[in-house]
Amino acid sequence: MTLVSPRFDKWIWFFMFLLMSLYVLYEHATSCLAITHAVQIERHKNIMAGTSEFYNPWQYRILSPYILEGFIQFFNKILPGKFEMLPYLFFKFIQNMLIFYISFYYYKALQIRNPILIFAGLMLLCYTISNSVFQSDFSFNTYFDIIFYLLAACVILHKKYYWILPITFFAAVNRETSGFIPLMVVAPFLLFDRSMLTKDKWIITLSSLAVFAAVFVSIRLYFGFREAEGIHGMRSPLAYLKFNLTFFRMYPQLFGTLGLIPLITLFGFRRLPLMLKSWCLLIVPFWFVIHLAKSTAMESRLFLVPQALIFIPAMLWLIEDYYRNHSAGEPLRKV
Repeated sequence: MTLVSPRFDKWIWFFMFLLMSLYVLYEHATSCLAITHAVQIERHKNIMAGTSEFYNPWQYRILSPYILEGFIQFFNKILPGKFEMLPYLFFKFIQNMLIFYISFYYYKALQIRNPILIFAGLMLLCYTISNSVFQSDFSFNTYFDIIFYLLAACVILHKKYYWILPITFFAAVNRETSGFIPLMVVAPFLLFDRSMLTKDKWIITLSSLAVFAAVFVSIRLYFGFREAEGIHGMRSPLAYLKFNLTFFRMYPQLFGTLGLIPLITLFGFRRLPLMLKSWCLLIVPFWFVIHLAKSTAMESRLFLVPQALIFIPAMLWLIEDYYRNHSAGEPLRKV
């Protein structure tokens, strides 16, 4: 089923993704409270010089700075000395388009067939991303994190498990929070259906974990290891947890980003397909604990990975499954 004739369908989706991406770009370029474009440019220069003001972890998240530097060099050649922010905006736009395209194919891989429902989910993702920029720069590594998790989910659903190895490599170069990706291969079968847990899956998982560990250690050996630098003088998990839980602005920020969608996932958990259930158990509890205990949670973009990977797809799946069963009486599907 498509929104229009198959001939024009792909162009309609492209136009929708284009508008969504431009909207997110506009919001992130104009609503990042307290972070000016000049500060963003200076932060990038410091990372490239190896002198990041928040050395651990910013200095170790090297994928997006090097890609951004490539865009900067390219734009300097074609538009020398002009529009210093243009490569930043272009990079952000490309990330937005990738997120929407991969999410689109992810929903289809989950067997969500209603195009109107898919469109609604993508629009919801668009609005939640646009509402997640409190006291933030463009944070390219955060949005690459979303991209790599969505890519991992797609290749697993299509049983192309070997792609997890390169995805893990680039995700680890990007950000240390990608460490759950290798475990996404075996989690569904380890938690719910061990009869499907084959030797090949274990080999892919263990190899990917080895890749992640090698990248994690190598980057820190190359740049030199420093202990994590606390924000606002906070260093211990308890200090972060106390700060986050007592900082009122965190609650409306999280609501603006996540809404009540996590509750829908919780209430409908037992009806979810195998993959979504297992990835929810694998990622969501640890993700919230880690980010509440090791970061400033009012920067709600940090919670976009579970929102994009689990909460929104789970809501869409439950909606379609509900109406399909009530209209046709079909049994629940398993993915």
